[in-house]
Amino acid sequence: MGDCAQSSWMGSPHLHEFLGRGPAYAAALGELAAETLWPTRCAVCGSPGSVLCARCRRALAFIDQWRACPRCGAPWGLRECTECNALSMEGTGFAKPPFEGCVSAVLFDDAAARIVRLNKDAGERRLADWMAYYIASALPPEWARASCVTFIPDSAKARLRRGYDHGRELAAATAGLLDLPLVDALGEPRAHDQRELGRADRFANMAKALSLTESPASRARLALYDSVIVVDDVFTTGATLYSAAQALRADSDRRIWAATFARVY
Repeated sequence: MGDCAQSSWMGSPHLHEFLGRGPAYAAALGELAAETLWPTRCAVCGSPGSVLCARCRRALAFIDQWRACPRCGAPWGLRECTECNALSMEGTGFAKPPFEGCVSAVLFDDAAARIVRLNKDAGERRLADWMAYYIASALPPEWARASCVTFIPDSAKARLRRGYDHGRELAAATAGLLDLPLVDALGEPRAHDQRELGRADRFANMAKALSLTESPASRARLALYDSVIVVDDVFTTGATLYSAAQALRADSDRRIWAATFARVY
């Protein structure tokens, strides 16, 4: 009877279902153990429970898009922009921003800096979902005409250090929220790290630093789309996004929009 019962259990669909769910159960137990030993904490205030707690989400310095410059996204540039006027554009190599419009969700303050830094340099990849949510929420309705999303890829050195491409993950999350395809349109940047450079040096550093990907499959896919939203984490001077827009227009007069989580101002 015991052997018969054992044979019946071994051949039953319940066992196969249990074994099929084994990896999921193991992963759940692993997450439970990790949360017990190292509980998830808010990126801004450090309180346990969430990567970005409700209080800190409400306190983010959201940019009022009704007051922002519709061309470059500067927070208070609706009537007269201090960032993309003729005088401010001197020394950039551009007469005007090379995209149809730019939007940033929040000001780059201490809270935004912590979110970006933890996502980019500390491996807290779950923050990309929140950053993408705020990017998608800030986009004007007319941007729905865009046909795909792309991003500025990390250098090979940065990908090796982080173990992933943070820019691609942010763009993928944004594309998912917008229900648009993600296209790997740009090749690896040929430029030095920008973080210690001033405005003029950033534009010089990024001049022609970006170009279309050399992948025939990705270029063929990009050719299907006549408009694109370039997603990045931070708009500092605009040099990187300007270079990206320039590269994306190298083979087509496609429409370009730019969107970032945070804006330095």
